[in-house]
Amino acid sequence: MRRVLHTCVYCVHKCTIVTQIQKLYNVRMLKEKTKKLTQKQKKIFEYICDCLEKDGSSPTILELAKFMGVSSLRTVTQYLESLEKKNLIIRSRHQNRGIRLATHNDVMTQTVILPVLSSAGCDNMQVFAEQSFAEFVTLDRDFIHGKNPEQVFVFRAVGDSMSDAGIGTGDLVITEKTLEVVNKDKVVAVVDGMVLIKQINFSPNAVVLQPMSRDPQYRPIIMKKDFQVFGKVIDVIKDFSGEEELVYEAL
Repeated sequence: MRRVLHTCVYCVHKCTIVTQIQKLYNVRMLKEKTKKLTQKQKKIFEYICDCLEKDGSSPTILELAKFMGVSSLRTVTQYLESLEKKNLIIRSRHQNRGIRLATHNDVMTQTVILPVLSSAGCDNMQVFAEQSFAEFVTLDRDFIHGKNPEQVFVFRAVGDSMSDAGIGTGDLVITEKTLEVVNKDKVVAVVDGMVLIKQINFSPNAVVLQPMSRDPQYRPIIMKKDFQVFGKVIDVIKDFSGEEELVYEAL
């Protein structure tokens, strides 16, 4: 018995259009990112692209070293690492010719989903600490600066006592859970069951949680020397939930 398989022309046409759009997006994305390369990085990246296009495979580390005119394989590796950090290439380290161009889908894997632990007060003793995981945010991994995602949490700031540090109500404060903090670090601390964002200062027998605001109503909180913080602020994303129109200007 002969079986006839019917192909939906509409679906094929739609998939073709989507594929073309993805290719156009990937080309545009690569062009934009190559603008930020140094001359040597751009030269190496273009050589890799040429090899992939002409030979169907990437150059080896030795071939790249010969092309660059260097004897140190470590130098080649450093250039490849810089291209990889810029999301231009993906390397399979256990393959001799394991370099390929990064695509939109590859870039999407560079994100991490983090829990919004609770609101954190930039005012004195305003917000209670509640370990609520009802909200999550998806962030580019660059925001966590190489930290272990399992040790990174997000707090939504409330209040203005850290305004001079660029932290205000609604901002997302990205925090690494750690006890390793130094003088002048911005930290998240839990005091009397309340979550606070402050600058930490150490004196010989005390820990001072200092507001960063010129408003005199905000005063430091002085704790005993053995006081421990929750973690250290590693980045801040400004509140994007406002109703005002965003205007983008060419730099």
